[in-house]
Amino acid sequence: MASGKLGEAIESGRFVITAECRPPRGAGTEVFKSVADALGGVVDAIGASESEDGVRQCSLAACAHLAAAGVEPILYLPTRDLNRIALQASILGAASMGIRNVLCISGRHQALTTSPDAKGVFDIDPLQLLRVADAMRKEGRLADGQTLDSPVELLLGTDTNPFADPAELHVLTLERAASVADFVITQPVFDLVRFEKWMAEVRERGIHSKTCIIASVLPAIPEDVADRFKYYTPGPGPEEIVSELRKIDGVRGINVVIGDDLEAAAKIVSGI
Repeated sequence: MASGKLGEAIESGRFVITAECRPPRGAGTEVFKSVADALGGVVDAIGASESEDGVRQCSLAACAHLAAAGVEPILYLPTRDLNRIALQASILGAASMGIRNVLCISGRHQALTTSPDAKGVFDIDPLQLLRVADAMRKEGRLADGQTLDSPVELLLGTDTNPFADPAELHVLTLERAASVADFVITQPVFDLVRFEKWMAEVRERGIHSKTCIIASVLPAIPEDVADRFKYYTPGPGPEEIVSELRKIDGVRGINVVIGDDLEAAAKIVSGI
């Protein structure tokens, strides 16, 4: 497993704390220092989303700024925007800057962003990307069979939605991903009863013993929550959700999705 604070936390089995920040719609870097100052002393790593709601500063640049601010970053790599050549090039570029943590995702569909007319790439899916990246770190081999000039050290993750239908299909996909992924970050949890039912299926298949399940939490509910998360149902506050998640067998970490309220996120993180 790759070295670094996140990798060491996962390998040791201790409870993992991560956060997700949203890069700005511009070239500013102040947000990254603010996030690092507020959360850096508590979290194991901070991820930078990749244009999840439209054009924003790219995750790779955001990760470089987070690292410069003193925190360990997680690169978000969506198959929505890049083909297999660019995806592998991004991984190599990140590794060259010491960015080892890579989250392989499909990304929010462009129709749900501020650029609905953009064309999605989807050359490969997240599971295929995981396998490509796994071959890069274990065999030093690219998808086209070429050999890397130097080894890369990577900690690989992906995301999952415990509330998506059909649930059985998503669990089967997660089971395949767990054979490669070192960690899995869920979509934000609102409905604890439904999440516990999903976790029961995860435990029954032994997925929790193969990868580190990290449950996401929103520290504050935005006005557009129902538009962003179609499965949203009103429920307990974030503090209660975090408290209950920590009691669920198989949940090995919490991921705080910062959004626009850093103060609320810092409060949640400090209480974990």
